[in-house]
Amino acid sequence: MGFEVKRQVIEAISRSKRTLIITQEPWTTDSLSAAAALGLFLTKLNKQNETVIKGLNTDNKPHFLPGLEKIKAAMGAVRAFEISLDVSHNPLAELHYDVKDGQLTVTLIPQAGEWSPRDVSFRHGEDRFDLIVALDCPDIHSLGDLFRDHADFVYRLPIVNIDCNPSNEHWGQINLIDLNASSSTEILFDLFKEWNKNLLDEDIATALLSGMIYRTQSFRSSNVTPLTLNKASELMAIGARREEIVHGIWRTRTVPTLKLWGKALSRMEHDRNLGLVWSVLTNQDAIESGTGLDNLNGVVKELIAYAPEAKVIVLISESGKAMIHANGLLSAAELARPFGATGTREYAELNFSPGTDIVESSRQIIDKLKQTITSLKNSRE
Repeated sequence: MGFEVKRQVIEAISRSKRTLIITQEPWTTDSLSAAAALGLFLTKLNKQNETVIKGLNTDNKPHFLPGLEKIKAAMGAVRAFEISLDVSHNPLAELHYDVKDGQLTVTLIPQAGEWSPRDVSFRHGEDRFDLIVALDCPDIHSLGDLFRDHADFVYRLPIVNIDCNPSNEHWGQINLIDLNASSSTEILFDLFKEWNKNLLDEDIATALLSGMIYRTQSFRSSNVTPLTLNKASELMAIGARREEIVHGIWRTRTVPTLKLWGKALSRMEHDRNLGLVWSVLTNQDAIESGTGLDNLNGVVKELIAYAPEAKVIVLISESGKAMIHANGLLSAAELARPFGATGTREYAELNFSPGTDIVESSRQIIDKLKQTITSLKNSRE
């Protein structure tokens, strides 16, 4: 990772008047940690910033992470809409407005005479943000609803793209991509030290270490290097709260959740030639575990952790949902396309009729995925 690129990132954020920090959808603990760390660091620099992460709420956020209370779960207004009236020749006497049945009515009364339509003009105001920093986003589609709902806004603004994923498409104007880093938080740690290491405190260090611990499964994954371990030691010396992180990530699971994970792991199947791993959960599993099938992201993450060599991980539930995670050269969005579903490079979700025969439904889904994976691989050879 070149020194010059880091300087470009520092210069871009330094010039920004208000920076928007975003990450992939759905978020993960490591991407959330990176967003929290960057927000805390920019605040200490007295740089105006806002972080938006869709779906983050009180029930699912990791409470040990500092700075989460300032993160918003949805985008607000992206820019103003301005109405101008030329009052240079006929001053304004009164102004009234009313909102009724979804309509805003503005009443303007001149001091004398009247205005004509030629005196009125309309235009968009300035964007609320002038820079986007995207963390853990391998491509523009991984922004999810933010891109789908605000594509014009995303294309208008310069983007700093920070990631460690080898599948990153370098889609930003500035791309800080380090394939040797264990996580985006490790990249941020290097960036912060280059920028102003004196601003690093216990909260920032905790957020950075959290991302490193989660992404490496507590430094047990193959992407851990001696440099990663040295940086972890530096963060703990600064005051990173390792015990809080470990407890918050792995020791706060409820017994019902652990039971559900166990059922998914016990049924895990693997096609080694295709790098496909899948499991199925039924309504009966939910009843016996004492939990629901409405939030299965944690179960998928466990499948990923227990099968790190897998290229595609699929979890199918009788509630009518199939979740696809992909890494490497395969795209979850491509895999979901034959089902009429959409997604990002790393994640896609498809729905089928709940209550149907889960055995037959899962067989059809896996068979079609196998065909699609084979076809995609053959087309690239």
